[in-house]
Amino acid sequence: MSQKPDITDLTICRAAFAAWVFVYHVDLHLHFSQALGMFSSIITHGYMGVDGFFILSGLILLHTHREFDAVQKNALITEFHWANKGVVLRFYAKRLARIYPVHLATILILLALVGGGAAMGMSPHSPQRFGLTTLIENLFLVQGWGADNFGAWNYPAWSVSTEWAGYLLFPLFALLLTYFIREVSLQVAIAIFPILGVIYFFSGHSLNLAFGAGLIRFFPEFIAGMAACRIAAAAADVAFARAVFLWIGGVLLLGGAVLGVDLLTVIGLWALIFTFYMHADAERPPVLGRRPVLHFLGLLSYCFYMSFAIAEMLTVRGFQYFGWQPTNQKLLFAAMMTALTFILAILLRGFVEQPCRRAANRWLQITAAPVSAPATETPQSLF
Repeated sequence: MSQKPDITDLTICRAAFAAWVFVYHVDLHLHFSQALGMFSSIITHGYMGVDGFFILSGLILLHTHREFDAVQKNALITEFHWANKGVVLRFYAKRLARIYPVHLATILILLALVGGGAAMGMSPHSPQRFGLTTLIENLFLVQGWGADNFGAWNYPAWSVSTEWAGYLLFPLFALLLTYFIREVSLQVAIAIFPILGVIYFFSGHSLNLAFGAGLIRFFPEFIAGMAACRIAAAAADVAFARAVFLWIGGVLLLGGAVLGVDLLTVIGLWALIFTFYMHADAERPPVLGRRPVLHFLGLLSYCFYMSFAIAEMLTVRGFQYFGWQPTNQKLLFAAMMTALTFILAILLRGFVEQPCRRAANRWLQITAAPVSAPATETPQSLF
């Protein structure tokens, strides 16, 4: 498959994953899921949207960065790093430019809000979240690497921290998966799910592992996404295979979400993402169709995901100021939090994310060696 600048189905998936996580966090305040009866777990397990992001990230990175293909490079494992140091450094620079500016901007916004509140004699709702140690960890993107700092600063960024750990190891993972025949990647994909099953069992039948335990959840799903990219071409042209995976993924995703079984849900997420990628590989029309609004929301999803905690804090403080209870003003709370999240996300995308990415791309083109042309950037990589 040619490296298209965009895969519509996967970009729309990003919008769905971000919305799922967002609704889950709104429900933590409003508890509206209780009115859904047997379907309430679809909302209360909305943290599984992050798992979709993790799988999608591994797939898209391997699809995009073909410079790490061991077969194409004819490189031995022991020679890879030394022969391609410039390529690896460029990859790190590109990924850091993709995630860090928005992350830093949200930290600065929170610093301004906390500092401004302190100047007016207002302490944050959870002052322990805003310590100096956790600030340093967030600035270096290591807060999700084992530190048990629940909710520190922009708390959704724990997953961005785990993504950064994945980026650091991605060149090695990519080399190993592409060095061996595709059947090995199939075996890896199959083996990942029993591993997730063990994690699911010993974590109290939940994959809601974040902050200090985030890497345990992240790496199996990230590698499963990479394996899906590697094996897709073998089945992409078989319409029956695409149909089977589509049905399996849909049933497992919906069934796992309704039953509250995270392991089934993540398998369903993987199968659906795999199906969408096979359709793109076979150059078939998008399964979800061409939806301009959903596509835009997918492009906005990283900024949206990184904005909702700030919007949540402002909404909660506003309700406290007026003496309102969120559960008594559910519609107003949801509307305020949604509006603030969208406003902040659009501002971050327009004034931080896009300008910084353009600047980084120009700088990388100037500094690139002639033999190392930059890989095409796809907008649907995880964040």
